[in-house]
Amino acid sequence: MALDSYSNLKAAIARMDGGSVGDIVDDAIDLAEAEMYANAQQPIRHRAMETRTTSNMDGTRFLALPTGFIELRSLSIILSGNNPDIQYVTPESLQEVAGNGVPRNFTITSQFVWDRVPDSTYSVEINYYQRLSALDDTNTTNSILTDCPNVYLFGAMWAINLFNAEEDKADFYYNQFMRAIKGCNKLFDKGRFGPAPRMKTERSTP
Repeated sequence: MALDSYSNLKAAIARMDGGSVGDIVDDAIDLAEAEMYANAQQPIRHRAMETRTTSNMDGTRFLALPTGFIELRSLSIILSGNNPDIQYVTPESLQEVAGNGVPRNFTITSQFVWDRVPDSTYSVEINYYQRLSALDDTNTTNSILTDCPNVYLFGAMWAINLFNAEEDKADFYYNQFMRAIKGCNKLFDKGRFGPAPRMKTERSTP
């Protein structure tokens, strides 16, 4: 049975666990999703998570984060003939500038924070990683399940063994879970670039 839908994933989890998961399987998948996006080893970064949006700076130093925002890749102000990047600084390092102008620095807290109040309504392009829609009985698949089903399978098995206080099994499946995430990230990071160019060397004739 292909792991291509929420119901098939749950069936596979039940088979691996000997059919005893019961009604904790939905919670286990939810916990696996939370952990795949936020863990200390390597959060998942599938290319389907990369998205771009535009918003407006308008009379305030603050701008709400996009829905599902996880991590920023780049941020630029859209100006006529030029789209300069705004430089990120840590929240502690951001210096508020008196008066209005084109923002040059920003930081991220629960929102974007500019170093000054914009002197006009500027459009800003935000390239970022976005959390994919969670799996459930209505949203039955997503790109991670389609391309890297082992991430969900091992993640759910880790969570189930946590629920059951089976520490050794939980540790085993967590290691498999992390390996699956790293493999998925490597696959799509490699796909971001074309094949390496071939290097031709010329040898002198003896």
